[in-house]
Amino acid sequence: MEEKYFEISAEDLKKFVDSMIKDNFEIIAPMDRDGDTFYGKIGKFDDANLDILLPKMSYKEYLLPKTETLFEYSFSGVDIDIKDGIESVEGKNRKRVIFGGRPCDAAAGPIMEKVFNWGYKDDFFNERFKNLTIVSIACEKPDDYCFCAEMQLSPESSHGSDLLLKKTGDKYSAVVVNDKGLELIASYLNLFKEIAKDEFPPDKDWKKIFEIEKAKSFLDKNFKHNYFQDRFLSCIGCGICTYTCPTCHCFDIQDEGDMKKGKRIRNWDSCQFAIFTLHTSGHNPRNTQGDRYRQRLMHKFKIYSEKFDKYLCVGCGRCSRNCPQDINIKEVVKDLTELASA
Repeated sequence: MEEKYFEISAEDLKKFVDSMIKDNFEIIAPMDRDGDTFYGKIGKFDDANLDILLPKMSYKEYLLPKTETLFEYSFSGVDIDIKDGIESVEGKNRKRVIFGGRPCDAAAGPIMEKVFNWGYKDDFFNERFKNLTIVSIACEKPDDYCFCAEMQLSPESSHGSDLLLKKTGDKYSAVVVNDKGLELIASYLNLFKEIAKDEFPPDKDWKKIFEIEKAKSFLDKNFKHNYFQDRFLSCIGCGICTYTCPTCHCFDIQDEGDMKKGKRIRNWDSCQFAIFTLHTSGHNPRNTQGDRYRQRLMHKFKIYSEKFDKYLCVGCGRCSRNCPQDINIKEVVKDLTELASA
């Protein structure tokens, strides 16, 4: 569909969200909890913290849960009963809305969608993604960790959003990106005022500090460069970079149970753990933390882009903000671009 443009006052935006909650929508928004801000289900508009730049975690867990059951089994005599885990996902949360996220988080959804439909269509992911509507709010002032403009996006990008809001004074300008966004607001159009495209505020000129293509050109030719071992000596392999990342998607599958009953579960995993690539023989092809961080960089800025013509990174900077060793991926990628030019 062709994009449509609207305005909505701050007061009516509150009514919009509260009305959706009253109509049994599940609204997931940034909310304060345990001294920090996370995405969670809100009971009213005022529960949301829309002033925070980014919650500590992305909303990845609403597409790929930290733990989920793929199937359960039980034996009764010679008979076996299999309960497919998709039954608990399908048809559930069809009115779930992510509200107040940022364009970087919204852009992560289509990136992950490619992974979970490459070679095999993952029904668990697809069912959740299909039933999720994304209402994002453009950033007004990114911080020093952000680099979405370098990642083919911008703080005002609508990519991955169904509805994007831009705050302009005491009101919001809104662009409805697709049918899903239009369907969401269809019952609440009395709160919105339609405007012409040229009345929608244009994007600012967001400056870039590096060209990501140069970083890829370095990775193409320097798999064994000393930079990786020297730069990541301080990495402790905690995996927080991958867990807080909106696009990292590694998982492990475990079977739990006995001969009578049990289940197969999928859990988040991390390429930064030494055990991730450990062979039964004891050999580990990524034996140092430098090897493991190099793999993360290769996957994000080389391997994924060669397969899907996009980067496996949205420039949100969460991995840097949350790193206990202060490893800043923005500075790392900048290093790679400079090494490529050396």
